Amino acid sequence: MIELEGRARSEVLREMVDHLAESPDIVDARAFHRAVVEREKLVSTGIGFGIAIPHAKIPGIRRFLVGLGRSRDGIDYPSIDDRPVQIVVMIGGPDGKQSEYLKLLASVQRFLKSEKDSILEAADVDAIRERIRAF
Repeated sequence: MIELEGRARSEVLREMVDHLAESPDIVDARAFHRAVVEREKLVSTGIGFGIAIPHAKIPGIRRFLVGLGRSRDGIDYPSIDDRPVQIVVMIGGPDGKQSEYLKLLASVQRFLKSEKDSILEAADVDAIRERIRAF
């Protein structure tokens, strides 16, 4: 979980990739960043309600990773409802694991549906981590 500093989609994607790249399970962070950016070129992952879920699966990731970022001020990020994005959940995973990816995505969506307000209202990163653990 990180507090996002960027105000544009490209800045936030870089922040989130850098955050996830701290994991030893990402072998090639540059390839992951390229894959996320290419995915965004196909169609924005801004799903509306102030949420975006950028994602990519590549051979250079050993297991699924999820990062959560929050922007209280909002990000200029194309979305279905044209509202600024305040919560970004980035998912990276190994190529060829579509079934596992869909299960993970469903869990992320359930979490966001029930916890969006608590994420936005949380005083700090530790409070958000506690909500994630409780879920």
